Amino acid sequence: MSQPGTKARKHIKRALAAFLAPALTLLPPVLWETARAGESDSDTHVSLTLDNDIFAGYDQHYTNGIQLAFSPRREALPEAIRSLPPFRWSAEPRYTFAIGQRIYTPNDKSLKVPDPLDRPYGGWLYALVDVRTKTGPVVDSVQASIGVIGPASFAEQTQNGYHRLSGSQHAEGWDTQLDNRLALLLGYERMWPKLMTGKLGGLDLDFTPRAGATVGNVYTYANAGGVVRLGKNLPDDFAVTNISLGPPRDGYRPSQGAPFGWYAWAGTDARLVGWNAFLESNTSEGPGIKHKPYGLDLQLGAAVVWGKTRLGFTFVRRSKEFESQAKPDDFGQLSVSFAL
Repeated sequence: MSQPGTKARKHIKRALAAFLAPALTLLPPVLWETARAGESDSDTHVSLTLDNDIFAGYDQHYTNGIQLAFSPRREALPEAIRSLPPFRWSAEPRYTFAIGQRIYTPNDKSLKVPDPLDRPYGGWLYALVDVRTKTGPVVDSVQASIGVIGPASFAEQTQNGYHRLSGSQHAEGWDTQLDNRLALLLGYERMWPKLMTGKLGGLDLDFTPRAGATVGNVYTYANAGGVVRLGKNLPDDFAVTNISLGPPRDGYRPSQGAPFGWYAWAGTDARLVGWNAFLESNTSEGPGIKHKPYGLDLQLGAAVVWGKTRLGFTFVRRSKEFESQAKPDDFGQLSVSFAL
């Protein structure tokens, strides 16, 4: 399969450098400021999420995703940046900066030329900024992401490197993966935290609905869903993560002096899908399978919270994403969050 020309590769690299260089430049002053402050309210929140279908006993389709997120206080940013939208709109004292990678593969990885009725090989490397605004009981989230789809995402090296270390099957078809291209995404979501609360058998109960939309050349979809939590000493945050097609939105917000707590949760995310770059190939000779215009995730999870640390696990069943898909996909998400 032919690769894009030198000019296209340089364009992608320059675009990524233009975003990542200033973003990474912001991290040292952010971490210095939060460390110097010495107060718990100035801590930088860190969340690491790992999605993998091995948690559900599979190795196919959406096979791996990893994201590292930092949520420092906005005061650590230069005033010139804080005065720009959406930062200046936010009553939330924090913003989130994250980097991540996602890997997609067909079912049969022993084929050098994958089944044309299965999803193609694809990788996505991205960086994002997520800013929340709070108006009364309503929380709005605006997320902007830039990255690259294709060989420059290093998805092949990540998957086959791990498979070599673990002695797993080598994926033979990465030469057919989606070509390099710039990946842009803009998302909006509205949540109504703890819209309903109560008690059940002496345990705390709450319900948080949400709705949103995401547009870009990676995904375009509208989604709506909600989360029910049941546990003891429910923390003043959201479920472990808001899981949908796009990058996860982490709800971790530790409370000062919070007691040990735990909760189990169930959630759903229903979607109308207009575009999925990992199903509608960007190569002239790609599979070009037809995506389904709707989707549904069913989620079950549990989390424990102690002090400023939270550990959670979520099981996700995702409905079939394309017409020739044999059955729904399952994967798990492990999430650990803490305050520096």
